Amino acid sequence: MNERITKTRKRLLKEELDAFFITNQSNVMYLSGFPGLNPNEREAFILLTKKSGYFITFPTYSGLFKKEINGLEVLSITLKKRLSDFLKEIAAEDKIKTIGFEKNNLTVGELEKLKKDIKVKWKKTEGIVEEIRVYKDEDGLNKIKLACNRADKAFNFILQEIKEGISEKELSLKLEYYIKKIADDISFTPIVAFNENAAVPHYLSSANIKLKINSLILIDFGTKVDGYCSDMTRVVFFGKATKEQKRAYETVLKAQTEVINEFIGWSDLQKGPTFSGKKMDEIARKIITDNGYPEYQHGLGHGIGIDVHEDPRLSTRKDYQLKPRMVFTIEPGVYLPGKFGIRIEDTVALTEKGLEILTNSTKRTIEL
Repeated sequence: MNERITKTRKRLLKEELDAFFITNQSNVMYLSGFPGLNPNEREAFILLTKKSGYFITFPTYSGLFKKEINGLEVLSITLKKRLSDFLKEIAAEDKIKTIGFEKNNLTVGELEKLKKDIKVKWKKTEGIVEEIRVYKDEDGLNKIKLACNRADKAFNFILQEIKEGISEKELSLKLEYYIKKIADDISFTPIVAFNENAAVPHYLSSANIKLKINSLILIDFGTKVDGYCSDMTRVVFFGKATKEQKRAYETVLKAQTEVINEFIGWSDLQKGPTFSGKKMDEIARKIITDNGYPEYQHGLGHGIGIDVHEDPRLSTRKDYQLKPRMVFTIEPGVYLPGKFGIRIEDTVALTEKGLEILTNSTKRTIEL
């Protein structure tokens, strides 16, 4: 049985559960090691008992596996044997009285049906697998590093595709196509925003906005390798940057650099302190506002792994403690509606030896 399942089973015992029914597709991917599931669909489930584990999926996927995957017995849903039939059968055989479910993932309708079909006590749980996923094991970290390496390659590629008259959407599609050639997939639809559109953090690239000389270009994108994500944002200038744009860019870069410097100097983080995500956000915000710019309206960063947005969060809203083996982004920004927006984002890993920056594309001012 794999270590991830062993850790999850320990939490199962702590919660006094006979079994744990996992429906969150990212959690199913994490425990099974199968990266091919759509996080927005119901393509596979895991039922974990005190002694056994089951990967329950549909015939559309079951042909990919033999009898087991990562220590989990593979069960195939058919027209004659539904998911509820498997759960009912296992519950009876193992004398299961209490099954935990993921309250933030299961719908009311799904829960009502489960309660009707399987006569056990259903107990809501929260964060059982997610709290394990926060700490990246060697396999997960290596895959994130590879995804970040692919992101750096993608950035070098897209710089060569920038030309007058190209639209935001066309540039975004070129980036997406290239990423899908060199990696497994995109982490999310690439954001390409020109000039004032860059002031919208999660802007939707337009086919109608064409690139003109002396324009600012914000590019936010990520790659996915074997189920694990990267995330990076860079700003480049097509032609000359204005003094105002350069000043804002240097302010954002200073804010990010100061946060990164907070992690420097701890040779053994395992014995040293943890770091406050809230404090890191406050440091960056102060630099931004001290230079006369408005506060950015998002957190300084977010955890990254199987999901492009997961815990921990670097935010003044909630104080997460940052510890070794966590991977997250650092992405301060300046947004001036009607003018432009600037965000610099890197994926980083906190290790026992310090902070390791995983996305290494240049952050010098680029004027193409």
